[in-house]
Amino acid sequence: MLLFVPESAIDYEAVFCRGGRNTGNEGFALFKCPHCGCIFLMDREDDTIYLDGSDLSKRGFAGDSNQPFKCTRCKLQVPVGTWVGPRAEERFQVTWVELSASAWSWCAAPLQHLGAEA
Repeated sequence: MLLFVPESAIDYEAVFCRGGRNTGNEGFALFKCPHCGCIFLMDREDDTIYLDGSDLSKRGFAGDSNQPFKCTRCKLQVPVGTWVGPRAEERFQVTWVELSASAWSWCAAPLQHLGAEA
């Protein structure tokens, strides 16, 4: 099994059923704060960040140099870098173990995606 949760493992229907529909062209990915490990779901299409796995109405924006994104748990700025996507830096990637212990554990299914990505 892969160490990190690939974007293809995210269950879009589960996200939509919990109120995560956004602009209609969603592209979901998980990332974590490298300071404290808090996990977030991002819609890569418009940089919306879902802040709470128990309440998808709580949303933020990835930010920019004038207003950077701050972690909701540790309140530190999430460093500039590649948070999601095929070139995501390891410090931002979420492991299956981390996901299973978080409020986001419902949003991805590892058994359906074994060997799907290298």
